[in-house]
Amino acid sequence: MSGEKKRHIAPHEKMAKVLMVARELFVEKGYHNVSIPAIVKASGVSTGAIYSYFDNKESLARQIHDNTLEEFNQMLQQRLEHVTTVREQLEAFARLSFDIAESDPVMMEYMLYMKHSEFMTDAVPMCFTEPFKAVRVMLEEGMKTGVIRQQDLYAAAISYIGVVLRAVELRLLCVVNTPLQEITDDLLYNAWAAIKK
Repeated sequence: MSGEKKRHIAPHEKMAKVLMVARELFVEKGYHNVSIPAIVKASGVSTGAIYSYFDNKESLARQIHDNTLEEFNQMLQQRLEHVTTVREQLEAFARLSFDIAESDPVMMEYMLYMKHSEFMTDAVPMCFTEPFKAVRVMLEEGMKTGVIRQQDLYAAAISYIGVVLRAVELRLLCVVNTPLQEITDDLLYNAWAAIKK
């Protein structure tokens, strides 16, 4: 017997690896073009181990969806802890979106481009999930307190979030070559100018 020991990966580490790799593959190839064997090959986690965590590809996809939204929402809540004004709250959402686009583009591409209804018939559109509901609440509060111009709520959301997400999209597509953090002040000024009173 050799003196080498087999490296054992903790179950939670295996699951995290599978979720990360599957999300990357879904973004790169599309949900319907990714098989469990492809996830096995890319992750190095066995088929048996994957099926011990997930009943099928659909349950794996749902876990990725839930985890991604929960992760984004937790990060947003952390950034909102020390801000008080509506403008600062909206800026926290924008800055988080820019930071994720730079540090974890796969996560941001997943949130922007995945057609969740293709594989989860009961999934609500991304714009109706908790982080985006929080932004609508911020906008409502801004109109109520008079710092945001009275207007249709969705028009306000499109005007502000549109600047943010279009910047993210153009960065992900390599149209914008400058890191978003370097142009954040201009983007935030423009987004706020679109809705302020």
